[in-house]
Amino acid sequence: MKRICVLCFVVAVFILSFLNHGFSQQTTVSRTNSMPPQLQQAVNKGLVSPQQAQAWMEALEKGQITIETIHEILKPLEVKGALGNLTREEIEQGKKLLDEKIKEASKEIQKEAPGPGQKTRFEERTKEPTKQVRKEAPRPDQRIRPGVKPSEEKKIVEKKEPAAAEEEYFKKTTPEEAPELEIFGQKLFGAAPSTFAPITSIPVSNDYIIGPGDEIKVLMWGRLDAFYTLEVDNEGVINFPKVGPLTVAGLTFGELKALIRAKAESITGVNVNVSMGKLRTIQVFVLGEVVSPGVYTVSSLATVTNALLASGGPTSLGSLRKVELKRHGKTVTVIDLYDFLLNGDTSGDMRLMPGDSIFIPQAGPMVSVSGNVKRPAIYEMKDARTLQNAIDLAGGLRPRAYNQRIQIERAFQNRVQIVLDISYEELQQKKPIPLMDGDLIRVFSIHPASINAVYLFGNVIRPGEYAYEPGLRVLNVIPDIQSLELDTYFDYALIKRYRFEDSRSELIPFDLGRLLFSRDLRQNIALKPKDEIYIFNKSMFQELDHAVIEGQVRRPGRYPIEDMRIKDLIFKAGNLTKDAYMDLGHLYRTDPKTKEVTMTSFNLGKVMEGDPLDNIPLKDNDLVVILSQWDYVDKYTVSINGRVNRPGDYPYATNMTVRDLILVGGNVMESAYMEKGELVRYDIVAGKKVETSLITFDVKLALANDPAQNLKLKPFDVVNIKEIPEWKEKRTVTITGEVLFPGAYQLRKEERLSSIIQRAGGFTERAYLRGAVFTRESIKKAQQDRLNELISQMEIEGAHYASAEAQAALSKEDVAAQSEFLAAQKALVAKLREARATGRVVISLLPASVMRDASLDMVLEDGDNLYVPKSPSTVNVLGAVYNPNALIYEESRPEVNYYLKKTGGPTENAEANKMYIVRADGTVVAKAETGWFNVGWSEEEKRWQFGSSFEDTRLYPGDTLLVPQKVVKPSFMKELKDITTILYQIAVGAGVVIAAF
Repeated sequence: MKRICVLCFVVAVFILSFLNHGFSQQTTVSRTNSMPPQLQQAVNKGLVSPQQAQAWMEALEKGQITIETIHEILKPLEVKGALGNLTREEIEQGKKLLDEKIKEASKEIQKEAPGPGQKTRFEERTKEPTKQVRKEAPRPDQRIRPGVKPSEEKKIVEKKEPAAAEEEYFKKTTPEEAPELEIFGQKLFGAAPSTFAPITSIPVSNDYIIGPGDEIKVLMWGRLDAFYTLEVDNEGVINFPKVGPLTVAGLTFGELKALIRAKAESITGVNVNVSMGKLRTIQVFVLGEVVSPGVYTVSSLATVTNALLASGGPTSLGSLRKVELKRHGKTVTVIDLYDFLLNGDTSGDMRLMPGDSIFIPQAGPMVSVSGNVKRPAIYEMKDARTLQNAIDLAGGLRPRAYNQRIQIERAFQNRVQIVLDISYEELQQKKPIPLMDGDLIRVFSIHPASINAVYLFGNVIRPGEYAYEPGLRVLNVIPDIQSLELDTYFDYALIKRYRFEDSRSELIPFDLGRLLFSRDLRQNIALKPKDEIYIFNKSMFQELDHAVIEGQVRRPGRYPIEDMRIKDLIFKAGNLTKDAYMDLGHLYRTDPKTKEVTMTSFNLGKVMEGDPLDNIPLKDNDLVVILSQWDYVDKYTVSINGRVNRPGDYPYATNMTVRDLILVGGNVMESAYMEKGELVRYDIVAGKKVETSLITFDVKLALANDPAQNLKLKPFDVVNIKEIPEWKEKRTVTITGEVLFPGAYQLRKEERLSSIIQRAGGFTERAYLRGAVFTRESIKKAQQDRLNELISQMEIEGAHYASAEAQAALSKEDVAAQSEFLAAQKALVAKLREARATGRVVISLLPASVMRDASLDMVLEDGDNLYVPKSPSTVNVLGAVYNPNALIYEESRPEVNYYLKKTGGPTENAEANKMYIVRADGTVVAKAETGWFNVGWSEEEKRWQFGSSFEDTRLYPGDTLLVPQKVVKPSFMKELKDITTILYQIAVGAGVVIAAF
């Protein structure tokens, strides 16, 4: 009785569920059927999802939108869905081309004017086509062939269905476009349970080994009716009533059945049936590269695959081809799961025994096969590591595969990436191509350009692909008006043709009305492969009223309006944003005659409620502005300056404190002075004046949230965090060259040159102190400014003498000389502009122990650089000498005259009186400084001496002797400074020597 009640209850629940499901379906169908036809058509075409359509219908039922709003939203979607990839600009361009053709043919049209009794073109177009015309017109499933009547043509053209979704992958030709590959076989374990439920529903074979924990069911009938469930105890024994204890552990199931039957035969007239009940469980180990390694309790009937499923299967690093089963410390078998996955071969899936271990090692070489193959995935290679084997594992090539190019991308020696391209035909003919671990194989698709078809888009009943063959024309694709949707625009249609020779598109317009109604064969254009035919709807060329909406809507812009109000326009623009100000909005309306603009305000909240007083009907060129609520909130700010990570202005918040502002500003920097900060407050007094007050606080205590120091802020407060006095994050000097420990050194306060030299270990034996180069950034800037000033001076003086007034006072010879000089000067100025000051400071370097007490032991600055060169062995003689060169320095002959003679002496054009020496340490000694009394500089005495000429001056290794070239001044240069003087100023004042000779 209880069973009958339960059964009745289940049946009742099933019936109620079925009725409820049917009612739901009926409700859904009724809702769908109640959709406006235009919306239902958009759903059928895939322009709108069913969920979107349902949401719009609910909004329509609630009065949130109108049916006109839905129609306006659908118009651009219909156009976009119908016209493929044709742009609005191309439509307009094609229409202009058609108008030009009509103008060119105007004379011919006038000649064809109707005579008496003839019908006009308008009458021809509006009359119903005769049966004769319809009979002659080719149907959509026909093509025109020379010498063949349309009625005799076979039906050979039909619309092609789109490619299956599974082939979308194979249209991709680059790895970036293709989906990410999965490891082959991983899906087998993707939905595996985390725990293993023992198997009890499968039959037990006769070779099953009986063990402790197994249940044996014995059914006896005949003279004795009985049913026994006997469990094998830990000793391997069952207690069989009427018979006694039997040792069964270790027997097979077949042997057990024979034993029990033999024992039962001792009871006369009894039949017996033996079966297995609940089976015992065993423990096995699943180890290695598995998702959940560990000990698993499984059924005694479980196999290796069952245990792997229980453990979640191999990880991404684990092998599916070398699964090891170990028993008593020895490997019993190695299983290749690819045999199971690809061939369904389970012969190697051995049954487990207690204590067995399943070990998953790391996977062997892996290759990826992507593109137009049947099973794109990542495969583990075993013995045959060849390209053909990898493609076979992937199921082979698909019909759309391009077999002339199979690409292998390979990482070579972990350094570079190489690419190999192979033809599939070559692959089958030549020797096997070996693969390497990590190879990526790509099989590309046949290029879409090879598709032999034309395409029909727009306001037609059957858009899509149509097969192409030579002789195909527009009438073969669009034979009559029955091929068109309602409201077709007959004055203009368009063919878009791709020219493969130059990768450009060509627009070919034609008059659809002339073609279909008048059978104007000039409009029946011959088609080519890949041509796209576009048929338009009248709505595309109607001048609609438009309104503009700006501000807090999701898609501001210009929208067509037709019996729309402000609320409809808001929904068309994607609805309001969360920041929209609901109390006020503005409508700007332009008078079409006077162009006068008037503004009308409305309550946005009432507009959204549908209040007719605020929800104003729209007119052409209206502008609706939706304001932001933040425009009506006072925008107070506070500022923080100084040593914080993000100084600047920040919005003020109620109860904001100094600590809050410091944290908003990125917290204090390491260089911040923590003892004292400043707060500047601006108070407005009686709305007439501003009073400024200064409040100090302890920065450290403020950050610790001390109420006395963590001051509350007011709008427009300014917090200033000062810098620790004399703080410098990194002050370094660099010493290189001939010192024991060259490098960059952190500079201490007021540290001097001798200290850095001593920290660098002092000078080496090869150090040439006289040629030391010391540079300073601040000096470099000053020198560069001076250099720029001198260059500007040269340009000004040159421009003066190039002026018309200066040239008017010159002779012909001077004009020619002036032109030559100005050209040379321009080249010189360009060369000078490329020169950069070095920032060199002339120093006399001494050993650190001696320099410490000398006046030359300067205080160093951040960025200073000292270079100590090796001892040179040459001096340089440059300029207006016969052989400018570097000469070996001779200690016994150090005077200027000796080296001057070795270069041949000054040339005829040399300015010998203006020779000068640039010492290795940067100092300059000029001959002009000796005057008329032969005063020369003595390095030994460190003073000027009488009776010693410039030619007797001693040179040192690394010194440079410069002999300027004589400048011939024509009359126009009488007031112009000597160029050598300017060069000398540049060399001395800017600290650089320019090879301008």
